[in-house]
Amino acid sequence: MMSVSANPDGALAKRAERRGSFRSWHFEPYGLVMPAMLILAIFFAGPAFYNIALSFQDLSLFDLGKEGRWVGFANFAAVLKDDGIAGALFNTAFLLTFVTVVIRLALGLALAILLNAEVFAKWRIGWLVRSLVLVPFVTPPVVAVAAWKWLLDPRYGAVNQFLLSTGLIDRGIPFLSRTSTVWGAVETMLIWRELPFVIITFLAALQSIPRELREAARIDGASEFQIHLRIILPMLKPVIAVVALLTTIWTFNNFVYVWLATRGGPGDYTQVLATKMYTVSFVDYRVGEGAAIGVLMSLMMFAFALVYLGILSRGKRGASS
Repeated sequence: MMSVSANPDGALAKRAERRGSFRSWHFEPYGLVMPAMLILAIFFAGPAFYNIALSFQDLSLFDLGKEGRWVGFANFAAVLKDDGIAGALFNTAFLLTFVTVVIRLALGLALAILLNAEVFAKWRIGWLVRSLVLVPFVTPPVVAVAAWKWLLDPRYGAVNQFLLSTGLIDRGIPFLSRTSTVWGAVETMLIWRELPFVIITFLAALQSIPRELREAARIDGASEFQIHLRIILPMLKPVIAVVALLTTIWTFNNFVYVWLATRGGPGDYTQVLATKMYTVSFVDYRVGEGAAIGVLMSLMMFAFALVYLGILSRGKRGASS
């Protein structure tokens, strides 16, 4: 019997094709991502490492570009001994971040459920409502704060004029210079400007849920409240978790609203970590201490993200088991 030998040229071609596909599969994605990674490294990683280096140096604002005197952890010790850092931390973590994030999540979810009602689709005005909701979000923060400062002006502001006309007050309220009202005013500015992001994100998640699930629940006799509590909310948990994490990080690091509205006043009553960092660096010229505040803020947010994601992962494992 004679054996038929395989075609050696065909086998070699197949091996070369497999090697080429292996290389393209394993290395081509990295080549595509590399330009974006280089941009991130230049504009984010570079300044971040430079800020860390500054936090260990005794450097004035007028000495930037020069090599500062290495002081180790002295800047961090000075920051932690500062009398105003505890108040700034409380203002940042609770009044600026926790309060506004909770309100945005609750109000954003409620408005998203309202905008997802079938009546808007029936009247074909859903696109108009969504466009109006986005108006605050497309307004630059500087313009938003300036508009709110005009609205809250104690003499000519529309809010005070309305309250005076209704007889609720007999003189204008200085919302941004009175300790009893200043934080409510700043939180209102931030919530008004940032709420649309939460609404649109939740609305997109709601519209991705099949309507057949609701119809089946209605057929089984479930009320609208039970449908949202037992079906909608559990399916929105991953989106709520991501939005809560992002809004917390963005708000904790926010500088614009407090600085433009009050510059940390009256006194240091609305001072937050971001404005404290700016004041120490660019008003008091202690760049090393300002960099130390920035590093501490990053570490706090990193720790929060780790704990938050760890809790979520344990919750997912518990639910799956």
